[in-house]
Amino acid sequence: MSNTAKAVVSGDAATDAESAAREPVLKWTDKPILVYVCDEADGCEAFEKIEEIVLKDEKVALGMKAFRTLRMHPDDVDADPILKERGKGVPRMIFIEPNKMKFQILEPKKVKASALFSAMKKTAKGFWKESLATVVKSHQKLMVDQDKLANEIKTLEDKKGRLDEDEDRKAKEIEEEIAEAQARRTELRTKKTDLWKLTRRQPS
Repeated sequence: MSNTAKAVVSGDAATDAESAAREPVLKWTDKPILVYVCDEADGCEAFEKIEEIVLKDEKVALGMKAFRTLRMHPDDVDADPILKERGKGVPRMIFIEPNKMKFQILEPKKVKASALFSAMKKTAKGFWKESLATVVKSHQKLMVDQDKLANEIKTLEDKKGRLDEDEDRKAKEIEEEIAEAQARRTELRTKKTDLWKLTRRQPS
């Protein structure tokens, strides 16, 4: 689900004096960032348990498409100029909205599906022009439509399989219906992909 990173700030080489004189800069600004703070010594086991429950929530799982996600050890977070003092619990989540450098922290007891999706919506709102809730809802509808089409195609294929060998005309009609349904399914896949071509708000 996430990449491992030593720091969120830029990795430009600089002397201690130069580093002290500069404001810390995010490495990534193409998406809002979600940092999982966990102890890799235990394989982030506590966070894996959270993922098994919370990230199975469909809205949360889909909403993650709008974020860059990574894992960091608590010590690396404490040493990071941008992230230090952003919460204390382990495991926790830190949301970063790059446009205005706003942060949201979910401490361990707050890491629940409803709270997580609310934090995702709030962070995404400051970065993307599109509403995350609307995009997720649209994606879910397309998924339902895809399931309906899959069932329709299976029904048609079963119907064709029950035809007698001499029913060529009927078989051809069913094949045309199947081809049409498959084309609609391909169109739905394209729509799902296009949904996540989000538009960034320009930093003010």
